Amino acid sequence: MKEYHVKDIRNIAIVGHAATGKTTLVEAMLYATGATTRLGNVNEGNTKSDYLAAEIERQHSISTSLLTVEWNSSKFNILDAPGASDFVGDALSAVRVADVGLISVSGTSGLEMGTEVMWNFCEQFKIPRIFVINMLDKEHVNFRGAFDELKTSFGNHVTLLQIPIGEGVGFHKIADIIRKKVLVFDTKSGKYTQEDIPADLTDEVDQLHLELVEQVAETDDSLMEKYFEEGSLSEDDLRAGLRDGIIHKQIFPVFCTAAAAMTGVTRLLEIFEKYVPAPAEVLPEVTEEDTELTCDENGNCAAYVFKTSSEAHVGELSFFRVYSGKVVSNMDLVNKSRNTTERLGHIYIVNGHDRHEISALMAGDIGATVKLKDTHTGDTLSHPKSPMVIKPVEYPPPNIQAAIVAKAKGEEEKISAGLVMLHDEDPTFFYEVDPELGQTIISGQGELQLQIAFNKLKDRYKVDVLMVEPKIAYRETIKGSSESKYRHKKQSGGAGQFAEVWMRVESLPRGEGLVFEETLVGQNVDRGFVPSVEKGVKAMAQNGPLAGYPVVDVKAVFYDGKMHPVDSKDIAFQIAGKAAFKEAFLQAKPCLLEPIFDIEVSVPEEFMGDVMGDITARRGRIGGMDTDGHFQVLKAKVPLANLYKYSTVLRSITQGKASHRQKFSHYEEVPRDEEQKIIAATKAAREEE
Repeated sequence: MKEYHVKDIRNIAIVGHAATGKTTLVEAMLYATGATTRLGNVNEGNTKSDYLAAEIERQHSISTSLLTVEWNSSKFNILDAPGASDFVGDALSAVRVADVGLISVSGTSGLEMGTEVMWNFCEQFKIPRIFVINMLDKEHVNFRGAFDELKTSFGNHVTLLQIPIGEGVGFHKIADIIRKKVLVFDTKSGKYTQEDIPADLTDEVDQLHLELVEQVAETDDSLMEKYFEEGSLSEDDLRAGLRDGIIHKQIFPVFCTAAAAMTGVTRLLEIFEKYVPAPAEVLPEVTEEDTELTCDENGNCAAYVFKTSSEAHVGELSFFRVYSGKVVSNMDLVNKSRNTTERLGHIYIVNGHDRHEISALMAGDIGATVKLKDTHTGDTLSHPKSPMVIKPVEYPPPNIQAAIVAKAKGEEEKISAGLVMLHDEDPTFFYEVDPELGQTIISGQGELQLQIAFNKLKDRYKVDVLMVEPKIAYRETIKGSSESKYRHKKQSGGAGQFAEVWMRVESLPRGEGLVFEETLVGQNVDRGFVPSVEKGVKAMAQNGPLAGYPVVDVKAVFYDGKMHPVDSKDIAFQIAGKAAFKEAFLQAKPCLLEPIFDIEVSVPEEFMGDVMGDITARRGRIGGMDTDGHFQVLKAKVPLANLYKYSTVLRSITQGKASHRQKFSHYEEVPRDEEQKIIAATKAAREEE
């Protein structure tokens, strides 16, 4: 592949809801441009884009694939992003380095949750958007219905540039509004011929063309003036104005495709070449140093790493986009975020699982290099003379947790190395070793994401582990106050032990933790034993008297006691303090507290009743509702104990059309009947251990 310059490069993220035909569309582009000799099929597991074993098995994308095609004198870097919400991190990363977002919409399902999510991602990074209503050769398609939903949700700048003729099974004709011609596609090659608009569509196409002219005129004062003076725009003015309108996000065009039937695909490639911005035509990057970084081939080098992969048949790669200058093999660059220097090895152009070595990449281009030693997803590599940090993606917090347990001891190091790599590959996958729970907790966006990460951990690092429900970090506290006088006396020959501790406990407001005080008066107890009593209290509070959970929001007051001139010592007062605290605690109306999470569920109106009923069944409390486009946003507070695998259940009861976010809110008292179950279960688990 030849070396391409900024003006000839197009970076396109293909995004959208799951199962809208994105990968099939990419396969059609590859085939139409001669990048492949056959049209890959998702159902047959032979696509260039979905090459991972898990993708072939599940028949949908789980990771962004980079594919490169040449079209006339242009090079298209196509980022095929997964649509499932479990893998939202990959979609975010793809949009981050793209110059346009092509949002795929199903001709049968129309606007879906993922459509709005991907629109918002494009909005976040301020890139132009193009809609493709795909799969128009299926049964029960409704192109007009899908378009109306897009226009209602995203505004009047959503503009028809094509309409299908004969949508449904056998579809292969499109009326092109720009050309005012019918495009007739060969369903084998994707090539097309042109025909005149049929009489029964002439009025509609003329009206849509007029609306397009008016919309283009509105994007520029000089065009508007021409339109008023002449009553129309020349073809050159229309095309130039349309391109500017797309680039400046004043027009969001809608196209038709049936990718599996090679219909509309070659015309879409022409649109990329003529109407999609080159990297230098989009807004400049703003670095964390608050400087603008323009896409200049002659500038100092700056590259952003947006993806890391480690696959047996591909190897370990760092994917990057060059934002300025030129990247060449064996180049030394600095990673300002980590204060390290990296030497680039081989540089590759990537096409799915295939890679082709090249000597250099120019500004605006996207490629990969052998995995860097200390540079990770979201890092910037820049010239030593002008070190900088391109603002990284802010990934969403996790929505689901699980615990992994090793079946055999001694594998902790391999597990840790595996978890580090999994997070580097997918920054929305998190892990932590929780010392309180004694578990390694993994978390992410959905159950499928965790399951795939778990499988990778087992297969790649050869560790024998189980994935189980995580324990809940309950807390213990009291609702009343009480006093205890505990005497510890031990005499069995030789030195004895003696200590007597008088203690009072009382409840504190939420969030105060454990407070220890001494209010001793007189000489009954030497003040030197106060730290011993405090140590005993804290030891008991660490594994609370009620069920072994940490004690919070309690004040313990050591107000009096007794000692022996010979037998009193540190260990005696530790034991007495521990026991006195336990006695007083258990007499002060003890209770368990559980973590409560705020959740926000985005759900279509028709599933609201089912979702609300399910939340109520989980001991949740509905807090309110907002409207967000076609979706209702339901807010509630739900105990963490009842949120395990909630994302999976939510998708099941809403046919995959809802999603949720969750975050910790506060601790709250557990209902009495639930408390008894938790205490009994905890006791049984400890007896088994």
